[in-house]
Amino acid sequence: MGIVYRATQLSLARPVALKLIAPEHAADAGFRERFERESRMAAAIDHPNIIPVYAAGEEDGRLYLAMRWVEGTDLHRLLREHGRLEPVRAARIIDQVGGALDAAHAAGLVHRDVKPANVLLSGEHAYLADFGLTRLAGSNDTMTTAGHFLGTVDYMAPEQFRNGEVDARTDVYALGCVLFAALTGAPPFPRDTVPQTILAHMNDAPPKAAGVPKDFHRVLARALAKAPEDRYPSAGDLGRAALAAAEGRSVTEAERSVARGAAAPRSRTRRREVPPPPPRNDAAAPVKRYKTRRRRVSAWVAALVAAGAAAIAFVALAPGNDAPPPPGEPVSSAEVERLANSFAAAYKTEDAARLERLLTSDAQRVTPRDRQKGRAAVVAEYRRQFNGNRTTGFQLENLQAAGGPTGRATARYTATYAGATSATGTMTWVVINDHGRPRIILIKTEPT
Repeated sequence: MGIVYRATQLSLARPVALKLIAPEHAADAGFRERFERESRMAAAIDHPNIIPVYAAGEEDGRLYLAMRWVEGTDLHRLLREHGRLEPVRAARIIDQVGGALDAAHAAGLVHRDVKPANVLLSGEHAYLADFGLTRLAGSNDTMTTAGHFLGTVDYMAPEQFRNGEVDARTDVYALGCVLFAALTGAPPFPRDTVPQTILAHMNDAPPKAAGVPKDFHRVLARALAKAPEDRYPSAGDLGRAALAAAEGRSVTEAERSVARGAAAPRSRTRRREVPPPPPRNDAAAPVKRYKTRRRRVSAWVAALVAAGAAAIAFVALAPGNDAPPPPGEPVSSAEVERLANSFAAAYKTEDAARLERLLTSDAQRVTPRDRQKGRAAVVAEYRRQFNGNRTTGFQLENLQAAGGPTGRATARYTATYAGATSATGTMTWVVINDHGRPRIILIKTEPT
């Protein structure tokens, strides 16, 4: 979804984590609307185990979030370097994350990507990070229009693979998977392939964690139940049960659901009762308004400690990072390949009119140095190039194309000009079905 830099907020001389959203997401109107809404909601959550959002805004079409910088590590790295955790330490981390999730659920947010890498650790203090995959509670858009899952399959609940409704209990399942990984050093359903992992989450019984107090088996079995109504109704309930198991206390069925907010003992015979869903944001008056303001990124950044300025201008377009296109039928790989070759032919002959016909009205051209938004601006840039030096050739090599709701083609290019040095690099085209016709919505150029 983007790149996170360590930066400095100059006004307060404090380090911050600055997240720049990938431009292909920022160009999508629907994503921008969700970004503004969810940034505002995330900023409204005041909890000691949630990374505070300091600011959200836009600069030259780039969306950004400024958040607290946390010195330390994350649970994924800790487990990779040291293996399983002692049960008490694991339970204390899960209890903290459970409290953070309760606060998010009460605000109408479902995280949907709870995993060890999103649990930051500063000493023994845990922070839940990256609400980048959140949606309003009760939504069922688990898959992107490109067919990619929003989440990490090792820690996803069965209903997410069915594209079903998600709520607080979806995050409870993921937190149960994190607890299992913390206790054993591996997720509950490690398989050789992604499809096998998905099927295991949907069909296989939860495994028992070896070498842990026996009460953990009961806690994990309930957290990893296939049906949401069989799980703990809140992440906080799971955290408290895990602590009780680790400390040798009796694991009871007393629960405090997010919706009710008060302790309410339940018997095992009533455990299948479905708790009321978490309150939706549109009915939650206490959430304060958080207006996104345009603010110069330079006001936040004294030094970016990851890459050069070129990385800020464009965040790499990686597989699975397509911006959701307008509604339309999928495009075939043959159509995507044809459009890439048509682009090359039009560029070689300096046919600006043909280039214009290949583009959507909101097409963008992005390079490490500049960006043009809208078909007219993109075509104007190519006309400027044509007026500079006469093009004598434009050759594509290793062209690879893939279809789908959002098609993609990538190739090495070599452009030659009369009386000028040739240009080489990599070009990527993102293609969608635009009112029944395949057209290019994004052109990314990376010169070498």
